[in-house]
Amino acid sequence: MEISRRALMRSASGLACLASLGLSRRAWAEDFTMKLTTTASNDLDTEWLTLLKQGVESSSGGKIKANVYPASQLGSAETTIEGVTMGTVEVALNASGVYEGLEPRFAVLAVPGVVTSMAQGAKVYADPAVRDRLNAIAKGKGVEVITAMMHSPVGIVSRKPIKTLADFNGMKIRVPGSALLIEQLKQLGASPIAMSLGEVLPAFQNGTIDGVYAGTTIFSALKYYDISKNMTLLPGTFIVMLGLINGDFLEQLGPLAKTVRDEARKADAAGAPWGEQDVANARAAWEKNGGQTLTLGDADAKQYLDIVVPTAVKNLSADAKADYEVLKATSAKYA
Repeated sequence: MEISRRALMRSASGLACLASLGLSRRAWAEDFTMKLTTTASNDLDTEWLTLLKQGVESSSGGKIKANVYPASQLGSAETTIEGVTMGTVEVALNASGVYEGLEPRFAVLAVPGVVTSMAQGAKVYADPAVRDRLNAIAKGKGVEVITAMMHSPVGIVSRKPIKTLADFNGMKIRVPGSALLIEQLKQLGASPIAMSLGEVLPAFQNGTIDGVYAGTTIFSALKYYDISKNMTLLPGTFIVMLGLINGDFLEQLGPLAKTVRDEARKADAAGAPWGEQDVANARAAWEKNGGQTLTLGDADAKQYLDIVVPTAVKNLSADAKADYEVLKATSAKYA
């Protein structure tokens, strides 16, 4: 009869039961296995998970085995988020917007204007005050925030160039499933359509949508330049990726939980410059393939932030507004 290792570890009679089976203490201390998943591939998400895998396997002396599953191999973002709360997945890493269904306060990470650059954002999200705040948001959900990192600036690739705010009027623009982002684009006069990344390319090709809102590295990786050459950068707007780890798994690890947390911090430190270089490489690839990178003029850029920031903050819960104040105060430290 097979006996659950977790049940034995949590049972007061576990050691006695193992002894009755003739197992040694060494056999009892079996390796732990971590499933690390993301919907992305070949970008900062997978690089960070690979760094975490290498770190925990090495630092745990082989007691932890980690397997990376990119490109939605374990299911959609929503499926893996449910998995990490239930313990069928140990770590899920995705753009922060997809976690709003788990806890609406995570919408605070989608408010524009908090940081001005990838480098500054890396300092903000590494700050202990911000990490503590994010874990307060996760509290009660059965998970811990294992990382929050800058992924990339946000751009919109569109069939018609977006050079001014007036160009947003009437455009059908794909956004991730974030209520906050949908409301922001509505205020700009666009018609936002929530759509998962896997559905976007064919919808853009056949004209169902006029533009795509995403991190700029996505456009080069998926060769959007074969459809349109127009990419407009949005001022002060960035994708933040969020990683959650199952709380029961951390508890089960005992002293090795510190190893996992420490290696996550090391992956953050190594991942941040890698991510900045990935953004630069993606832009070079975009322009090498004939794409043009557009920006709003100074007046329109200011007006953009004057519209979207109050819209976003207004739609935050009271708790999330307090979270936002922590982010802003921390950002001011590194300005």
